Amino acid sequence: MNRIYSLLFCLLITACSISPTVTLPPSPQPVSVAFASSLQPAVEALNSCANDHPELALILDKRPVSSFDLKANDLDLWWGEKPAEVSYAYPLAQDELVVILNQVNPNEDLSSNELIALFSGRVQDWDEISTYQNSVSVWIYPEGNELQVSIQESALGVKRFSPLAFLAPSPQAMLEAIANDPGGIGFVPRSWLTPEVIPSQIDSVMQTTLSKPVLALVRSEPQDVSRILLDCLQNGVGRIALLDYYSPPNH
Repeated sequence: MNRIYSLLFCLLITACSISPTVTLPPSPQPVSVAFASSLQPAVEALNSCANDHPELALILDKRPVSSFDLKANDLDLWWGEKPAEVSYAYPLAQDELVVILNQVNPNEDLSSNELIALFSGRVQDWDEISTYQNSVSVWIYPEGNELQVSIQESALGVKRFSPLAFLAPSPQAMLEAIANDPGGIGFVPRSWLTPEVIPSQIDSVMQTTLSKPVLALVRSEPQDVSRILLDCLQNGVGRIALLDYYSPPNH
């Protein structure tokens, strides 16, 4: 009988006790980021920030710059100078275009005039400017591509490229094309360089005009999750990841 009373007493105490309150962590808040293929190396920095800040739910949108809607996303990664219609632009890094050649091409030091002659199609065989015997294959990006626009606006001064030029839709495609084309010449951001191609040394003044900022564009003053992501890219683990590929931003 005592055992029965004891059991009933324990059940009564259990029934009257207050259940512990379980506090659920807040749901991650979505933050959308658009970027062009030229800024693919920066995705590692974005993912580093998302891993370091579980309160962020990162939504990535890779698209051509020509289809960017600067009001559609929380943040846009941008290669080049700030668009006039954007009020808020934050520097993240600095990158530059470099002229690339196939590994077997010995022309690692090209003058400005030689570059212009090559890209414009006036020089169609490498032995016209060197001892290297091979046909010149010019590789460029589609019209409107931000990298194509940048090189046309630089001191390189090539307004019209060779009518026989081949099109590479992205820096990755450009690298693969030049790596497999002994006569190829093209250009990629320095952040994309791999051992499969060689960069050509060009005039330092011209090279300066090929240097561009990597920016974070926002449609209004950043708040909440946008501010967290931006701070991570400028000061946190995102900055560390960016500097694996890019130079620090110019101030």
